[in-house]
Amino acid sequence: MPITVVQTQPDHIPQLVIHQRVCFPTLDPEDHFSAENFATHLRLFPEDQHVALDGNRVVGQSSTFRISGDKVFKPHTFEDIVDHGNFGYHDPNGEWLYGADISVHPDYRGRGISRMLYDARKALIRRLGLRGMVAGGMLPGYVAYRDQMSVEEYVAAVVAGRLSDPTLTPQLRNGFTVRGMLYDHIRDGKVPHAALIVWEA
Repeated sequence: MPITVVQTQPDHIPQLVIHQRVCFPTLDPEDHFSAENFATHLRLFPEDQHVALDGNRVVGQSSTFRISGDKVFKPHTFEDIVDHGNFGYHDPNGEWLYGADISVHPDYRGRGISRMLYDARKALIRRLGLRGMVAGGMLPGYVAYRDQMSVEEYVAAVVAGRLSDPTLTPQLRNGFTVRGMLYDHIRDGKVPHAALIVWEA
């Protein structure tokens, strides 16, 4: 059965809560989106909440909200920008889409699902006439190099293609560029920093 990407529905939420824990095992549990958070996302901005399905099973997920450039390009932490998962900075007139979360179940990685989810975001950006998409790009591959180089050197090496990162490299292939660093962006015991990434329509 082919993987399909559809708009998230309320009956997907119980699976999404479990999906978060499976996909982000090193993330502080307080930063996992709860059932209440997912319900809020659907209430605020249902058009761009998506799931990837294998039959009825959630195997991928995307959560976004609209935001102004004045807010999104300033230094920020994940907890702040997503307002503890409540998307309090969602602006119906915001010119940028903020990629709060995109994830694929470990058993389904390498099958193009993240690209399908990004394509759904890009389609909405074009339909709404937004300027593009911004996100904090996680750097899970830095764990293997943190004793050898700074995080800035690592990101530069990934951008140059000398190193490959499980998250940032696919994002670069999806047309994102790195605009800077977001230090202590997430509460992750291994790699708390992120790259500020931008895709322009």
